[in-house]
Amino acid sequence: MFDGMKGMMGQFQLMQKLMADENFKAFIAHPKVQAVFKDPEFKEIAKSKNFSKILASPKFAALMQDPELSVLMAKINPQQFIQS
Repeated sequence: MFDGMKGMMGQFQLMQKLMADENFKAFIAHPKVQAVFKDPEFKEIAKSKNFSKILASPKFAALMQDPELSVLMAKINPQQFIQS
């Protein structure tokens, strides 16, 4: 029971750190990312909170291949969120 709560708290803390990061904010605010987040099909996949399904989504995969977004993603350092 408490293991599940620990996991949820960890995810919540990670999201708080991400949302405070200017590079992550720039990525999330990009019109192409916003369009995918507003897509009903992608919303259903995201509701599952299954990261394998999210990453396998063709629309999300297209974002990852976009050169413009690759520049923004490269500025996000995931290690800073995991270590602190």
